[in-house]
Amino acid sequence: MDEKSQPVEELLGYLDETRARLLATIAEINPALIAIKPDGDAWSAALIVEHLAKVEEGIAAMIERSVQWARANGVGPASPVQSVLSRLDRFRIIDTETTLSAPETVAPGGSLPVDESLARLRASREKLRTALVSGSDLDLTGVKRPHRAMGELDMLQWALFVGHHEERHRRQIERTIVEVTKRCAECAPIV
Repeated sequence: MDEKSQPVEELLGYLDETRARLLATIAEINPALIAIKPDGDAWSAALIVEHLAKVEEGIAAMIERSVQWARANGVGPASPVQSVLSRLDRFRIIDTETTLSAPETVAPGGSLPVDESLARLRASREKLRTALVSGSDLDLTGVKRPHRAMGELDMLQWALFVGHHEERHRRQIERTIVEVTKRCAECAPIV
């Protein structure tokens, strides 16, 4: 593997791992429970998957545009970089103890079946993968865009964010299904 493409290869491996865990978690859910909200304004597992699709679609498109911009504006070649997987650790994105509110642009609308959201996730992942690979020869650490809570992130950090965000919500899905199952059990008639 070319030293300059190592960060992208590392990111793609991490994204594949987080996606495999998400899909395994979803596959274990009783389909009758996937669209049930645990309470009030909380998101169901299906809504969480819809949110993940919206977020990744937006980030994939942004990285794609940023790679095009980098090429058109003479951004230099990639430099060998050490592991990129710890570059967002200080933000504790995966930590599900902190409640965050999604911007309205990526909040789920609630009208998509989970299968459609999963199809959108597959398509957005392919777009993200293609954008990262196409820019692996460029210094993507020098191309930055703002994140509303974390400030300026470079394109490698944005890709890493996708994986961390997905893992955060995978854990939320697990908690949601436990809560929904408990609630259903409490409501079940005693026979």
